[in-house]
Amino acid sequence: MPLLLAACVGLPSPEVDRELGAQTARTVQQEIGLIDDKALGQYLDRVGQRVAAALPTRQFSYRFAVVDQLEPNAFAVPGGYVYVSRGLLALAQSEDELAGVIAHEIQHVERRHSVKQMRKEFGLGLLALPGQLVGGIVSEDLAELAGKPFEAVAAGYSRDQEREADTLGQPLAAAAGYDPKAMALILDRMERFIATLTSEKRAPSFFDSHPTTPERVGTLMQRAATIEPAPPSPVAASDAAFLRRLDGLLVGEDPAEGVVRDEAFLHPDLGFRLAFPKGWAVENARTTVAAMAPDKKGVVVFGIAGKGDAADLPKIAAGFSDKLARKYGARPVQSKGSTAGGLPAYTVSVTDPSGAEPMHLQSQWVVLRGTVYQMIGIGPVSQRPLLKAMADSLRPLTDAERASITELRLRITPARAGEDLAALSKRSQGALALPVLAAMNGVAEGARFRGSELLKVAVRSPHKSPNKSPQEPPPKPAR
Repeated sequence: MPLLLAACVGLPSPEVDRELGAQTARTVQQEIGLIDDKALGQYLDRVGQRVAAALPTRQFSYRFAVVDQLEPNAFAVPGGYVYVSRGLLALAQSEDELAGVIAHEIQHVERRHSVKQMRKEFGLGLLALPGQLVGGIVSEDLAELAGKPFEAVAAGYSRDQEREADTLGQPLAAAAGYDPKAMALILDRMERFIATLTSEKRAPSFFDSHPTTPERVGTLMQRAATIEPAPPSPVAASDAAFLRRLDGLLVGEDPAEGVVRDEAFLHPDLGFRLAFPKGWAVENARTTVAAMAPDKKGVVVFGIAGKGDAADLPKIAAGFSDKLARKYGARPVQSKGSTAGGLPAYTVSVTDPSGAEPMHLQSQWVVLRGTVYQMIGIGPVSQRPLLKAMADSLRPLTDAERASITELRLRITPARAGEDLAALSKRSQGALALPVLAAMNGVAEGARFRGSELLKVAVRSPHKSPNKSPQEPPPKPAR
């Protein structure tokens, strides 16, 4: 890509930031997604615009959005796109804290840190599988099906860049009328929250790219004492009003993207169930689900190929077979049939003997409710039965399976006088462990309340399929 090449040679013009940012914003929306809450998205944008307006001069116009990401995270991409995750919002206690995070990210953009640091990675972490044909399929078809998930990587930011974003971000937030101490407060709470989840698997987050240490929090607090904020004029009238805006926010995994249960993957909105072999690591992305064998020699990726019906399958399979024969001289075998769930299916399989170990490739297309799904499986010839069993396992979701899928929603609940967090959680039917709930609210586990304080509780309820249509890429910010 010429833009990326230019960035590698030297710091390009701001126009490159705008073009690269627009490309990346589309990828963010496709691979991570934005939350389906127009009011909360508009609120974030209003706060962000208030902070950006306090810049004495600026190179870019800004857009702000809430990404559908459970980890507490915030990141910026070149050209004026700033994202805050729903996971971070769930930890925030005030608009001041939110503004402090936004100010930090704006300074990354203005100082053009992110244009130097961005990268895209194939999220499956595949090893270089042997064989000419298999290598080609991994780099083309499998990568296309799985996508190349965006990773907003500020992890490459230098310590100097992070310090610069802190140093410039605090006075920017203050100039917009926000408390300069707030950035330190939310970082401290986030550190405590993450510490309660150290045994949990988590994706790269704000903590990986914005290292939080007691020293950093201390520095932020010391600097805040020297900064005089402008008169406040917040979007939310009070901290209580801010918290009420978070009521109903999804916390934890998003069932709309499917849930993994042991070796099974259930997708309530698309209405199917898929099974993987015991011991295979399952990775659920926004548009695909993948599994990898313990020895990393076998991999399966399942995703949407497009709209269609059973009559389209022979043509799709023939096109794939022709490509294998034309590019690799392979002699694939096509077969027509159905899955164990009775769904129309078409399979193309071939063995690649060109590597150190013969590898089996199987691509299967299945039709369910007017959508064609594709599964690409690659592994040693000995894994052929496993690959076939996975492809055959696809079936419609039962009513009982669909009803069993639940979600966690944030509920903002007033405390009663003398009540502690455990009692409040029990009364509200909260589903989070007490240490996690305490960290989320920034209170001690045994603290007792005076009464009327607003606390966050996560309540479990049945997942309801929203029948959402695909989101359009966001427009470019005005110049």
